[in-house]
Amino acid sequence: MSRITSIVVLLGGVAACSEHSTPPGDPGATWGVPVTGGTLLVSHDQRHAVVADPDRDMLYAVDLYNGSKVAIPLQANDEPGRVIEDGAGRIHVALRRGGAIVTLADAVSGEIIGRRPVCADPRGLAWDSATDLIHVACMTGELVSIPAAGGDAVRNLRLDRDLRDVMVSGTQLIVTRFRTAEVITLDATGAIVSRANPPAVPRLGGIGEPPPDPTMPPPPIDPGLAGNASIAWRTISMPNGGGMLMTHQRQVQSTLSETEGGYGGMCGDGPIEDALTLRNADGTFRALARMAHGSLPVDIAITTAGDQVAVVSAGSQSITVLPTNTVVQSEDDGGCGGGFPGGGGEDGGGVVPDDVGLLGLPIQDHLGIPTSVAFANSDLVVFYPEMPAVVVHFADTMHVIQLPADFGYDAGRALFHQQTQVGIACASCHPEGHNDGLVWTFEEGVRRTQDLGGNLLQRAPFHWTGDMTDIPTLMENVFSVRMAGGEPSDSAKQMLGPFLDRIPAPAAPPPLDAAAVARGETIFESQATGCTTCHNGALLTNKTIINVGTGQPFKVPSLIGVGGRAPFLHDGCAATLADRFGTCGGGDLHGHTSTLTAGDQSDLVAFLNSL
Repeated sequence: MSRITSIVVLLGGVAACSEHSTPPGDPGATWGVPVTGGTLLVSHDQRHAVVADPDRDMLYAVDLYNGSKVAIPLQANDEPGRVIEDGAGRIHVALRRGGAIVTLADAVSGEIIGRRPVCADPRGLAWDSATDLIHVACMTGELVSIPAAGGDAVRNLRLDRDLRDVMVSGTQLIVTRFRTAEVITLDATGAIVSRANPPAVPRLGGIGEPPPDPTMPPPPIDPGLAGNASIAWRTISMPNGGGMLMTHQRQVQSTLSETEGGYGGMCGDGPIEDALTLRNADGTFRALARMAHGSLPVDIAITTAGDQVAVVSAGSQSITVLPTNTVVQSEDDGGCGGGFPGGGGEDGGGVVPDDVGLLGLPIQDHLGIPTSVAFANSDLVVFYPEMPAVVVHFADTMHVIQLPADFGYDAGRALFHQQTQVGIACASCHPEGHNDGLVWTFEEGVRRTQDLGGNLLQRAPFHWTGDMTDIPTLMENVFSVRMAGGEPSDSAKQMLGPFLDRIPAPAAPPPLDAAAVARGETIFESQATGCTTCHNGALLTNKTIINVGTGQPFKVPSLIGVGGRAPFLHDGCAATLADRFGTCGGGDLHGHTSTLTAGDQSDLVAFLNSL
């Protein structure tokens, strides 16, 4: 296995990265957005890069070998994401909150030559050489195709919500879904020909409270546990039609304890693992051995020659590089989820960087959280948004290219992405500040992960039962105790809430039937149905604790963005909003809905999906 060594090239301003604190009692202005990964492109000439900086609403065009760079400002709250290049050398960038695709003339000048609206939250991008189209996968479920050279959309398909990446495979399009890691295959006409999920893998051992004494025997092994695929952070095409590689998470389901380190496990991992899955060219899947052994595996890259793979783990602030053949020929053989020796920072495993650099701190601590990775020929390129900087790893040196923007840091943002001793981060269950769509078994009962987006601070108290009065109380109970994260700094305690409060609720797709939405709104607001008794105000919640027939008193949740939060209810018993009106929804204690016709229920669901 290869190893890349690092030598720091000192540039002006690098020392500013040590200023990771604010005066006591002054949390400072909140900064940045949740990490999404995959915002770095190396152009076809293997010399230039285009970097999307969602924290600053900025693009950068960078010459990786002479260090020259151009800053390209965008509109406020554009939040640029995925970046691709077409056959003419134009660069296309998804503006996630801007709802548009912006196009640059090339990767050198950075001149903006077009901006086209596509959907509320564009995520994945792919250029189709056969049709010269850009395919755009949207969180709201649309798959939009636009001409690379400019012009209006030529096709707009409606798939499922939560689309992530899109790739071209011959005449087919392959689309992933973020939270479920589902892979959808479409033919040239746009018809779905297959849907499949990465395979579950067997897992041995219990996830929960570790033995109080390391000399004691471990808890009994449960051979029935499985690691199920979730959170498809990034999926890329393999060279020469060799399939696709997905870096994602797995959920290992068992009863979670509320005690110190209760989200840990006897294998040294928490209930969430990093994972790697290969989708072969024939559509079959293989679960590969774990490569990174770090939380939040937000990006993956492969060399043009196809001989090396890199994965960036934002939670552990590490990048792992391994030979491609070693990775794709491996297999996850169950047990405790073994991987490659040296993954996650141990010696000998191809992890970059672990050297000691400026001011005696590890290099990654100076540069902050890595979020995106690419290769220029065989040289590794990494984007660190806090500096901001692009780092190029040559054969025996490391070159830091300081980008033309001010240093950025937010203690709340840093804590939200920080990997704890049990191998998870807040963002592991709340990716991009939202929810993982998973249901967990706690000692107190079964609970679905709640979404953090949409005026979080106005929705206190927190948790399903409203037992957490404020963010500092939640941090103490969950981050410090259950996640074994230690005592957060005063700045982190003050800044986490304001950081999360800026995350918007999931965007709603455009309605398929505006008349049905209007009818549903009338039903929702009617006194006979009684929905607005609890779901009122700007956030559609009165925040009271009430038993609506679902087992015990729970806090009334906000309905803003509810359509993007499946499954529904506290235990996830309703897979769809329509199922909420079934046997697990609480009956007429949960709104007077038993007399609604099937059409009424359909209209009410249409309205809820529009929020």
